Amino acid sequence: MMIYILILLAVLAVDLTIKNHIEHKYPGNRKKDVAWGCITIRNSKNTGGFLNFMDKKSFLVKVFSGVLIIGCIIYLIYLIVKNEGAIKKLALALILGGALSNEYDRIKKGSVTDYFSINLPFMRNIVFNLGDMSIFAGIILLICDD
Repeated sequence: MMIYILILLAVLAVDLTIKNHIEHKYPGNRKKDVAWGCITIRNSKNTGGFLNFMDKKSFLVKVFSGVLIIGCIIYLIYLIVKNEGAIKKLALALILGGALSNEYDRIKKGSVTDYFSINLPFMRNIVFNLGDMSIFAGIILLICDD
């Protein structure tokens, strides 16, 4: 039971730590290619949701994200109490860890710090963070579990 809470907290803590490091080491438009040029590290601010969706309506993104987070927390607690759905609990822990990290940024800083992009022609301008990847992995687990 506690493993899911630990996973959630680990994703949250690691992502917030990386964001803090990136904000200090890569101010402004500084960027650095790593992993043989396959990945670019940068400091990018996102005021919207995924892919900067609704970036001009950041308050709505905060509220909508907050409602989804509360729903996921309630569902995770339900699954833990009922001792059901190990894959669903893992998925929700991953989703919540990433979502809470991003929501913390939105509330505290007014934007989410994204910090890496994959250097493929169709992905070069999409900047992610660990929280985004954790949310994505959790969604994939939920889809595969059904």
